Amino acid sequence: MNPTLIALQNLAADPQSSPERLAELAQQHPELREIIVNNPASYPGLLQWIADVTAADLAATDLAAPDPTSTDPAPEPAAPETKTVPPERKARWWIAVAAASVLALMLASGAGGVFAGWAVANHLVVAEVSRTSPEVITVALPEYQPGDVAIMPDVRGLDTERAMQAIVDAGVPAELIEVATRPAAGVVGVIVQQTPVFGAENPTSVTILESTPAIVPDFAGRPAAEIIDELQGMGARVEQTRQYVPGAVIGTVTSIVPAPGSALPESVAIVIADSASRVSLDDIDPTKGSTSFGSTQSVGGQDYDDAVTVSASPDTETVTWTLGGHVAEVTGSLGLEDDQYSDESITVVVLADGAEIARYALAEGPPVAFSWLVSGVTTLSVQVTSAESDYGSYLVLITPEVLGSIDELGKL
Repeated sequence: MNPTLIALQNLAADPQSSPERLAELAQQHPELREIIVNNPASYPGLLQWIADVTAADLAATDLAAPDPTSTDPAPEPAAPETKTVPPERKARWWIAVAAASVLALMLASGAGGVFAGWAVANHLVVAEVSRTSPEVITVALPEYQPGDVAIMPDVRGLDTERAMQAIVDAGVPAELIEVATRPAAGVVGVIVQQTPVFGAENPTSVTILESTPAIVPDFAGRPAAEIIDELQGMGARVEQTRQYVPGAVIGTVTSIVPAPGSALPESVAIVIADSASRVSLDDIDPTKGSTSFGSTQSVGGQDYDDAVTVSASPDTETVTWTLGGHVAEVTGSLGLEDDQYSDESITVVVLADGAEIARYALAEGPPVAFSWLVSGVTTLSVQVTSAESDYGSYLVLITPEVLGSIDELGKL
């Protein structure tokens, strides 16, 4: 078989062939029309044209062909006889001739023309055809008929199928809709974002994003602004609490609920490290025991004005402050008050809600700095025990302060 004919047959049967190419083949190669009719890419206008042309050809054949079954001798040539063509057949013939003429004119035009095209979303679309060579065809499809007005609906929160139906019902051609996915908080399988926004007129393209499962991100060492942007980008509401967290870099996230790796809900709570507010320990009245404040105290040969003292005895003196979970840290330094008449030593034990968190054995000398982490602690106790009983001695807390968030310290 002729290789060229085989190539043309393949082109006529290929569903990817453009409507313009199929029309050109149907007009130039009548032997391919039956193949073109069975091609799903053939549009209604082309199918009707082939049917009309085929009917006209059959009608012409019926008028000219002799009856092959007749045994009568062939008639003698006679003068041409005019036959009457039925009006319907004559109408179809002229329609076919006109259609073929228009088609041939458009296909032969190098400057372009207008060709009845194919159906999109149940509407007949007119395609503008511009031909730069006999084999290259450029087609630009207008998305809307003149006078059409399609208003983009708000489809957020709908499932994908309903969203697409709503957009098509609004008059937007289905071919303009693209569906993509994005991890998002909350319900999976619904539209969480659309482009363009609600109210846009005759959009030339539509993108809708369907939600897929999202997880809570890791926050270790990351700035709060970055975490917030990521969470909000996935559609989660972010509840923020600023809190002093000992050792944390200010502005970073120190905790997140639910935990990283969990399914991302619609609402997430984060704690952001903030600078510390400070309150003197002396401003908090003990709920047990007693302290003194105001007089100058000497520790390690140096005098301190901002100091709290606790007496020491062999029977152990205990002072307790109620923190109520509002304090993150207690800082300062401590030492044994200078006493030229004694070489006494003391033991200091620090308790947070009854659990020991620090212990010191103090003798006369320079003070020792301390930092007691007490986040969530309700009561803080300091127990002081003297190893001697002949002379009174004192524990000196130098510049003791409680640190925490300003809102929390205000509750003390």
